[in-house]
Amino acid sequence: MRRGTTDAVVSKHLRLLHDRIRDLQLILTGRGPIIVPTVQEEVRFREELREADLVERGLTELLPAFWRVTGTSRRRVGLVAEARVLVRLRALAATLALGLEQPESAADPDRLAMARALFRWAEAALLPFEFDDNELLPGGALRYERIVAYAMFGQRWGSI
Repeated sequence: MRRGTTDAVVSKHLRLLHDRIRDLQLILTGRGPIIVPTVQEEVRFREELREADLVERGLTELLPAFWRVTGTSRRRVGLVAEARVLVRLRALAATLALGLEQPESAADPDRLAMARALFRWAEAALLPFEFDDNELLPGGALRYERIVAYAMFGQRWGSI
């Protein structure tokens, strides 16, 4: 994966994260679109703000030690390239978290929390890519077309 592509994807997700943090701060200070959040909503928003802070720190502190990213790129990338970078990010975060959980590693609960939050962020960001029914693999698309043709026109279009 090219460094510019990786930087563009990380930058995009940092911008999304900063927007969400700003929205949460506005809501919690009473200046957001929700006039007065309920107690449960406020607790949920505070937890989400803590999680977003961990992800932001993970993207700006942990990630640059492994990938050369600036977080300032405005370049746009395609969805396939974004999904590839997110898969690599998820794998890196999982590896970091597992490494930090080992008994022989120096105990650093802050870095562990950042790695776990980064994993959860990448996992959530990949959900639209992994469960999109419109994106079929070529073999799956061919099978799907055969099923549709059989349903519409009968067996003459080939066997399933």
